[in-house]
Amino acid sequence: MIDLAGIVILAGGESTRMGSPKALLKLANGETLLEFHIRHAKNLNVPVMVADNGKHFCQDNTVKIIDDYIKNDETSKGAGALSAIAGAMAHLPHHAGYLLVISCDSLVSAHQLFDTLTAQSVQNADVIYVKSDKDYPLLGLYSLDLTDKLQGYLDNGGRSVMKFLSEVNVKTVDLPNDWVKLANFNDKDEFELALIKFYG
Repeated sequence: MIDLAGIVILAGGESTRMGSPKALLKLANGETLLEFHIRHAKNLNVPVMVADNGKHFCQDNTVKIIDDYIKNDETSKGAGALSAIAGAMAHLPHHAGYLLVISCDSLVSAHQLFDTLTAQSVQNADVIYVKSDKDYPLLGLYSLDLTDKLQGYLDNGGRSVMKFLSEVNVKTVDLPNDWVKLANFNDKDEFELALIKFYG
């Protein structure tokens, strides 16, 4: 049984290949991607946090805007996704269950993701995420037992998500076929293909 303690929506990426912030990309109904993820995350009835790396994308005062664990450097560059995840963990009690991590550059809703990750037996995993021929570690569940370990990794200069995951107990769940175009998009062409699949 997975005890969900909170959700963090990662919305602070640099979006260099997209050319504009992914969090603010618009869907057909006029919602931004960030608004889409917030709306669905609220359905899980746990605290919802947005990590936007100080970009002030979120206008919804019913969710908590959080800082990354490591502050931006002098060029305003952040320390990456793990720093955002650690920042979210700091707002939840240690050993209180799992944090659902969902990257803004996807069209997989929080409740779809949670249901998929918990449909299989995944007891004792530190991290559970979806995987196909590529890994999607930013669509996953992270145990709050990892809080101190993750902070220590970051304090020692670690930034690589996959390197951190190589040091903990990971379980993966097969990415549903319907999610192949929806799980991640990095440029406008990939976003257009995701929209076609989403509305198709």
